[in-house]
Amino acid sequence: MIKTGLKAVLHVFWVFPVEPNKITLLNDLSYTYGDSMKYLDLYLHERCPGKYEIVFPLKEGAEAPANGDRTVTRGSLAYYKELLTSQAIVTNCGGLSYLPKRKGQLFLSTWHGGGPYKKTSTDVYQNYWYRKEVQFNHKNMDYILSSCRYFSEQEARSMGYSAEQCVPAGLPRNDILFAGHRDIAQKVRDHYGIPEGKKFILYAPTFRSGGNRSTSKVISRCIDLDVDMLLSALKERFQSDWVCGIRLHPRLADMDMSGLNVINCTTYPDMQELLCCADAVITDYSSLMWDFSFTYRPVFLYAPDIEQYEKERGFYMPVSQWPYPLAHDNGEMRANILAFDEEDYVRRVKEHHLASGSYETGEACRLTVDLIDPRR
Repeated sequence: MIKTGLKAVLHVFWVFPVEPNKITLLNDLSYTYGDSMKYLDLYLHERCPGKYEIVFPLKEGAEAPANGDRTVTRGSLAYYKELLTSQAIVTNCGGLSYLPKRKGQLFLSTWHGGGPYKKTSTDVYQNYWYRKEVQFNHKNMDYILSSCRYFSEQEARSMGYSAEQCVPAGLPRNDILFAGHRDIAQKVRDHYGIPEGKKFILYAPTFRSGGNRSTSKVISRCIDLDVDMLLSALKERFQSDWVCGIRLHPRLADMDMSGLNVINCTTYPDMQELLCCADAVITDYSSLMWDFSFTYRPVFLYAPDIEQYEKERGFYMPVSQWPYPLAHDNGEMRANILAFDEEDYVRRVKEHHLASGSYETGEACRLTVDLIDPRR
């Protein structure tokens, strides 16, 4: 394997000592200042100012944090040196199988999705080399944060983690959803010029893999959602005007949406800020439904390909046990919106959190830092 060779070569950086209190925050999905890494960074600067040296690897052209963190370019020599001299590395994906871990280093994964939804890892991908990669990853990792009991028992298990490695903390990026975030909502509204008095619904379908990888299928599915019908139904049910934003996977960032009655939110740097602003969301299988559920605002599912998706990938918890209204087509979507009962929905969401064994309390950042530095 290429990564085995890289791991051997990277031993050269062992000539440099591990630096106490140096933390590398690795947003391994996009190499931008975002996801749980951003919220850990903000927490460290607010609660432990000056105590830690924080390194934030970024891709070329990504906006750097404005708080004095050291930044390095992904894949550069400086990048590997910073990783192998950090006392702790926190990643949101895994992806550390190529590092020759050193004595005294702590490797921690926050993971990047919560809840008991779509299957992942070896429960989906069975080829030999993928399974070897998973094996090397979890052997390098000390801990993985868990959003709920379902995650610990099933999803984390599929990635090779033992029960002892699963930390019942929730996701750092979700802490903000438990706190007051009116100023963040206004920031998003100002950014997109959303008029006062209009509500905002965000449509964010998950990225497809396997048989659903085709970009054209994703685009046609987005266009298939009748936005004018959606806005009309929302106005009728909630007695207010709405605007719709669409956020696609970064690989589809160049999709032309000029003919649609939507705001293109795909390149907005922080999904959690969009969730803070949204009065409702639409998705299919994205774990954002888990994140947003802690606001108790409406989540609607639009999943015309659910039978195919379940056959190709599958779910940990049966869809019938999810609390979110599910539509297979535009007619069902309209009916679900018009029939939406807020009191019943909130009750079902709370029952879902209990059935899933939720660990989300708004304290994930604190619990993560306690793992990194238990003596602080």
